[in-house]
Amino acid sequence: MAAVRCDLEDFAAEMFESFAWAQVAADGVVPPGAVHFPQPWASGTPEQTARNIVQNHWWTRGDWREDNWRLLLAVFRDGQVIGQQNPSTRDVRITREARTGFWLGRRFQGRGFGTQMRAAALHLAFACLGTERVTSTASADNAASRHVSEKFGYEPNGLRRLAVDQHLVEAHEAILTVERWHGQPQQPTLVKGFDECQHLFGVPAAPEPLDVVLHV
Repeated sequence: MAAVRCDLEDFAAEMFESFAWAQVAADGVVPPGAVHFPQPWASGTPEQTARNIVQNHWWTRGDWREDNWRLLLAVFRDGQVIGQQNPSTRDVRITREARTGFWLGRRFQGRGFGTQMRAAALHLAFACLGTERVTSTASADNAASRHVSEKFGYEPNGLRRLAVDQHLVEAHEAILTVERWHGQPQQPTLVKGFDECQHLFGVPAAPEPLDVVLHV
């Protein structure tokens, strides 16, 4: 399975990524008439979809708080942006819970990239953030996303009813605990730079080691 990379880099790179996302999304994310997301951001014209992507990017950046954030990670394949992985949390220090969401351009779907993206998000949630469980929601007609969750051992956690663009949409909720995650085969994952910015994620920095001398 070919490797993908999830990145959040400097400001210039972020500007490039937001417009690259817009182009990939404008080329198509969901089949015509399908509803895969709680908000119908991918169901309009290519121009509307591209604008929705850029607006969401800057709204998410401006709304960031340590106790309530959504991390938009650009996903690269051979240097090309192919989609987005977006783990999020609310009150993570208390709930010890995170959520995962993602999308891929249609021409990149069905090639195993979504599985690798989810593996990276789960590693961040469990190994870096110290969460105890991760949830995922997929609409009834998004079988591919539900299949990715099944691969990682998610368990069903109920059915939600959502109003999306004035239509009723049923969404399957699934949950993965850290114990089940540890029991699954792990894909090698490298996280760079988290130690320097973990305070922005509501995760306290590890205390500096102390040299203790015991006099007896």
